[in-house]
Amino acid sequence: MSTLKVNSIIPVAGVPTGGGGGIIQIKQAVKSNVQTTTASYGSWVDIADLSVSITPTSSSSKILVNYSLMCSSDNTIIGIKLLRGSTAIGEGSGTPATTHYKASNFSWTGGNNLATMAKYVLDSPATTSATTYKLQFAGHSGNMVTINDFQNYNNYLTDSSLTVMEVSA
Repeated sequence: MSTLKVNSIIPVAGVPTGGGGGIIQIKQAVKSNVQTTTASYGSWVDIADLSVSITPTSSSSKILVNYSLMCSSDNTIIGIKLLRGSTAIGEGSGTPATTHYKASNFSWTGGNNLATMAKYVLDSPATTSATTYKLQFAGHSGNMVTINDFQNYNNYLTDSSLTVMEVSA
């Protein structure tokens, strides 16, 4: 029995302009327990268990980051922050009136509703060193925000995930 291992296979005509070679590796973290915070924007709290480390095989690779969170709140706006290391990514380019109101995602679950918060971000870390992506959350003015449950009633439990994929350039 033979084994063939290669780093990439490129068609005879080459890779189309602007076309990448595909997914090189995928890593995922899943959070299945409940977490609650009353932290306000500017005092972001790490979402436990939703951190993924990936070591790109090439400095030209891009990292496609996807998260899907189930959130609820006590009638407030939920903020989600995506970070590469300690650098926030996937945020708007403007300057809000208050800088800590900048995040990768906001949602209002008015009246204690359960909301799905999801986003894709294509990042260019330009490194072959281990790179960690993580999520943080907070609520407006110290109101309670919950991950994976309907406002911590332990009745409507679910899970959330963070997936990172290395994409060849």
